[in-house]
Amino acid sequence: MILPPLPTPFDDAGRPDWEAWQRVADALAPHVDGMLLFGSTGEAVALDPDERCAGLRALRVEGFFGVGVIEESLAQAIAATEAAADAGAAFVLATPPRYYGGGARADVCARFYRELAAVGPEVWLYHVPQLSRVPLPLATVEALAEHPNVTGIKDSSGELARLAFYDARSLGLRVFTGHAPTLLGALALGAEGGILAAANLAAPGYRALVGAWREQRFTDARALQRGLEPLGRTLGADAVALVKRGLGRLGVDAGVPRPPYPATSEHEAPFLRALDRAVEAGWTVARS
Repeated sequence: MILPPLPTPFDDAGRPDWEAWQRVADALAPHVDGMLLFGSTGEAVALDPDERCAGLRALRVEGFFGVGVIEESLAQAIAATEAAADAGAAFVLATPPRYYGGGARADVCARFYRELAAVGPEVWLYHVPQLSRVPLPLATVEALAEHPNVTGIKDSSGELARLAFYDARSLGLRVFTGHAPTLLGALALGAEGGILAAANLAAPGYRALVGAWREQRFTDARALQRGLEPLGRTLGADAVALVKRGLGRLGVDAGVPRPPYPATSEHEAPFLRALDRAVEAGWTVARS
């Protein structure tokens, strides 16, 4: 499965543009297996709870989707999880508490996720240390996997040793990588697919890669991974701005990042070269 973490469009005044958000979702829907709303690429941390609730009421998504939960306090996280459940989300993707390092404390982390798991939709763990700045220890993941409503994990670290651990321990979790440059390695270690920022742009290519792997066309899968690697790598340097820039180049207006973050990126030139190569290969979602 390939799920894009949908970007959240903002206008030039920094206001969420829910109509543009719907257009982005509609453009991607034919090419993907589901969506993640309000993930890292969706600038969830830049939206207040009322804005995220307004977005969930405004967006019409058919099929499988999840919602990111990025709150620090348990009370706020439970409220966000309840809002996701009311919107029909199949799962919430929750980061561990970050500001006081709670993700690294087994007692804090376990309570946080178990309380969320009691609320409603399935809970997927989210390990993204490059943004959260806290680890999600493997022992904690293994313990939480025993809960019947903790059913998945997105691991964006790019550390294939972690994927090997999940596979070796047979945790029973649905495993997704958030690191596009190692998607093929993640599949080889038991991952179901990817929740990839790059899938907003090149979902057909990444779905073809997963399909080739599942059909045991390993040479084709490797060729696709090799071809897509520059896009995933360059995008990772500044994903929010570059996803929006890339969608605009493909004819889909995704707005600009919310201030104070700029709409431009110093990594734009190599990223656009990689995107143009993906367009030429037929791996991208659209081209106006």
